[in-house]
Amino acid sequence: MLHPQTAFFLAGLLYIALPLTAWSILRRRHDGRTVTLWCLGGGAFGIGTALIGMRGIAPEWLSLPVANLLIFGSYALRSASLRRELGLSEGYRVSGVAWVLMSALYMALLIWVPLDAPRVVLSSVANTAGGLTLAWLAWRLFRIKAYRSAAMLSVAYSVFALSMLVRGVVSAVHWQQLVIFSSGPEFVFAFLAALIAALYGNLGYIGIALESAREVELARAMELSREQEKREQVELHSRELSALLDERTQLLAHREEMLGVMAHEVRQPLNNASAALQSAAAVLARAQDGQEARLRLNRANTVLMQVSASIDNVLTDAVLLDGGEAMVRQETDIDTLLALVVADISPDSRARVRIERLAAARTADMNASLMRLALRNLIVNALVYSPPDAEVIVRVSDSDSPLGLNIDVIDRGPGFEPAVLDKLFTRGTRGTRALQPGGHGLGLHIVKRVMHMHGGSAQLVQNQPGEAVVMRLVLPQTEA
Repeated sequence: MLHPQTAFFLAGLLYIALPLTAWSILRRRHDGRTVTLWCLGGGAFGIGTALIGMRGIAPEWLSLPVANLLIFGSYALRSASLRRELGLSEGYRVSGVAWVLMSALYMALLIWVPLDAPRVVLSSVANTAGGLTLAWLAWRLFRIKAYRSAAMLSVAYSVFALSMLVRGVVSAVHWQQLVIFSSGPEFVFAFLAALIAALYGNLGYIGIALESAREVELARAMELSREQEKREQVELHSRELSALLDERTQLLAHREEMLGVMAHEVRQPLNNASAALQSAAAVLARAQDGQEARLRLNRANTVLMQVSASIDNVLTDAVLLDGGEAMVRQETDIDTLLALVVADISPDSRARVRIERLAAARTADMNASLMRLALRNLIVNALVYSPPDAEVIVRVSDSDSPLGLNIDVIDRGPGFEPAVLDKLFTRGTRGTRALQPGGHGLGLHIVKRVMHMHGGSAQLVQNQPGEAVVMRLVLPQTEA
């Protein structure tokens, strides 16, 4: 059977070995000062216990006063470690005063009282108080941070404190017959409780440290995640600002281009119109050929109408790109719209335009100015690309899907070459089969944009050169 004194010594070695194990596991994973305090406290308790187990072998000053002073001080170190885990001050003042009082009282009993019982009772009281302090701090850690390891540590030291209390009571009752290294039930209980505290107390502390380290890592990861999110937001904002700047730069460049186009489109035709009007004025002044004067005036009027159409296209394109205001729609008489569109065409070409009215509706919801411009662009385009004597048909019919109107512009011109079909409605696209020079590829681009603003579409539905080239505007309508 294991001798009680040997058991004391082995328990001390266990208390030394387990803190060293905890140190090797935690020294780079947790706060160094906190781990050091815990391991120093556990080591001091182990050395003190081992020295008590060596009583009779080691000098008495080592196995009695030094051993108990180390044991008393171990609680101050371990409680300081748990207080740091709680985020509190280390509390050296209170624990230091308690250590000094206990040590002084123990030394006084050692010097003046020859019996072992008073010192055993005092030592049991000190161990009970120390064990309860560690159990209480560990329980607070469990309640505050929900560390399950802290609950295990609290239970282990509560059992240890209870065993020390029992040993102290038994020692006080059996004052005269006390044997320090006895094999009685209270000693066995104390020995087993010390083993439990050594094993589960250190395991509990390792668990606390690992849980705390994990909490710190999670907090750090969350902070990094927040920093990353902020960085991404800043980068996104920067990209948005860069995109906005690019858009504004492109818009300004486009405006400059439009001004250049307007200058070109307006200056030369106005010069031509001025020359035609001067020529007509000279003819009228001679008053010899009224027919020739009318021809020259018609030519000047045609040029001026071309200038007006070009200005409309350029300005409308700029307004559509700006997109600052919502489009205004209202009920518009379809026949009136068609009459205005035909009136916008050069007098020499109006006779070539034939209206086919197949729709039952008399009015439609639209922006009349924009629809007038889009339809005029299609008709003028058809006239330009058709032979001089070819007819252009404007057919208005009902649309079932979507519910609304179909407006077809049909000509028998050369149609569109395959190379431009994919970019037919893109700004700057112009076919090579026009029978008249000029133009900057704005007409169909504006048609597409106008119909998109109406929620409809512009599409080439038939492209048979010389037979039928059909451009269709689909204008959706909502049911009343």
